[in-house]
Amino acid sequence: MLLPYVLLAAVAVSADKPKLVVLDLSPGAGVDALVTGPLTEALTAEVARRGFFEVISQRDMTTLMGVERQKQLMGCSEESTSCLAELSGAMGAQFVLSGTVAKLGDAFQMTLSTLDTRKAQPLARSTRIAASLGALQQGLAFASAEATATPLPPPPSRLLPYSLLGAGSAAVIFGGVWGLVAISDESRLKGEIESVGERPGVLGFQNSYQQRADVIGINKVISLAAMGAGAALIAAGIVVMPSDSGSPSSGVALVPTASGAALVGVFP
Repeated sequence: MLLPYVLLAAVAVSADKPKLVVLDLSPGAGVDALVTGPLTEALTAEVARRGFFEVISQRDMTTLMGVERQKQLMGCSEESTSCLAELSGAMGAQFVLSGTVAKLGDAFQMTLSTLDTRKAQPLARSTRIAASLGALQQGLAFASAEATATPLPPPPSRLLPYSLLGAGSAAVIFGGVWGLVAISDESRLKGEIESVGERPGVLGFQNSYQQRADVIGINKVISLAAMGAGAALIAAGIVVMPSDSGSPSSGVALVPTASGAALVGVFP
């Protein structure tokens, strides 16, 4: 089956990068098709952004080939691998990235796999489980790297969480020290007042003691506020602390091709 020459010309691009078709994610148990659409778009954008492949989405194929023609190709054989090989071959793509999203109890699972259609065998797979769809989308960079056998992206910066933890710890220490000073002053003030019975005439003016008591009360409030703010900063630092899933990317990857293998990506 041959496609019009105009189609082949429209999809022809530089051979420097292998072509990869990103199919729409299939909704699994407990997941609606309206949910997988945005995830598919985000996945396509992420794979294209990393620059290892010339990416073609299923929407691109629909536009270029027409809905009816695509249906004919997708139904060309009972064997899905054979059909995908013909479809990707028509688009000049060797690799096809597909996946499913399903709900497992309160969590969501996304499974991705890349098929080498010329060899009719999988290139790589990735399975990610997250508490929400938003968390799944945040992990697309690592999931797509695993599924396409390309280097993992560099881990996210820890500057913000470490800054929050440091500021929170400093605030807690400051509040604790300030509180100990206030407690010490309060104890000393009480001792002076209680010693009046033993040493008559040492008690000063009442307003001076009241002023000292007011200052001690303010210092206690400052101490509690500082420790509360410090605890909040520490909690925020723990929340935003990124996980250790990832390693620095080299910028290039070894990808199988029809003639063996090729280095693709961004070269220095």
